[in-house]
Amino acid sequence: MSIYEKTIPQWKVDSVEKLTSIISESKMIGLVNVEGVGAKQLQGIRDSLRGSAIIKMSRNTLMIRALEKSTKKGMKDLIEFVSGPVAFVFSEQDPFVLSKFLSENKAAAPAKGGQISPKDIVILAMNTGVAPGPFISELAGLKIPSRVKGGSIHITADTVAVKAGDVISNAMAMMLSRLGIEPMELQLTLIAAYSDGEVLTADSFVIDLEALFSQVLLGHQYAVNLSINTGIPTEETMPLIITKANMEAKSLVMTIGFFVPEMLNDFLSKANSEALALAMAASEKDPEAIPSEILGQVKTAVASTEAVAPEAAQPEEPEEEEEAEEEVAGIGGLFG
Repeated sequence: MSIYEKTIPQWKVDSVEKLTSIISESKMIGLVNVEGVGAKQLQGIRDSLRGSAIIKMSRNTLMIRALEKSTKKGMKDLIEFVSGPVAFVFSEQDPFVLSKFLSENKAAAPAKGGQISPKDIVILAMNTGVAPGPFISELAGLKIPSRVKGGSIHITADTVAVKAGDVISNAMAMMLSRLGIEPMELQLTLIAAYSDGEVLTADSFVIDLEALFSQVLLGHQYAVNLSINTGIPTEETMPLIITKANMEAKSLVMTIGFFVPEMLNDFLSKANSEALALAMAASEKDPEAIPSEILGQVKTAVASTEAVAPEAAQPEEPEEEEEAEEEVAGIGGLFG
């Protein structure tokens, strides 16, 4: 009876050891879907990630073996996501930040026959650099206007070759490739990530930043209101608490009629308003209760007050304040 010993190629051993080492040194270990991403597009994405993350391609069996060898707590939970065309991504960034970065950095890719165009594909007017020949008939067959000029074929007008949502034909895909047009967009999708002892899945990375920002603002408003209304001062809310206390103190003084010299204008303004209201109410019940000349002055004062009201919030010069005081005293004198 013979015993068969399987020899593991050294390159596989080295690959697992290298991946295991990177896993132990990285804060975040993720898996990205690389299905349909060509070498050229992957290199472009790698370049955009330079300095923030690195991508490592390997066989799934070797990736699983490296995860199994890891001593990090919870790392083995990532194994179930090593399925299909995936690659490792290692970073010191938060997985949410990395996922957002990947979604915003897409790589251009050539179109393939049978694909659905995600947007209008426009072929701009250009010199194709192709000598006169069958190529001009191919353009005409795809309804792309062209003519021969200066010894080469020119596309004469910007043309929507494929509308958004339409299927790209094989002939159109070949034409776009010959013209150097890459209308498709590819991106790496973070499908799972290990960070701080926990494995997060793709659903966790989808965040509505605008909604989150609105919630933060709303929470800030609630916190400010709570601080002010409970009288618990903070460095940010202290000026608001003082303003609120000042307004409430003035309101209390006006309500109980406790005279404060600093609020003379407020008392006179209140008395003036009450006098105007009384005069108008009396004239409505009995038109002859108020002398016509006084009633005329009251109506003029009311009209003047309404006209000035929108500007009440504007700072007033000292001379204007003196005039206001004289006017208040004058109207009050109508009932003296």
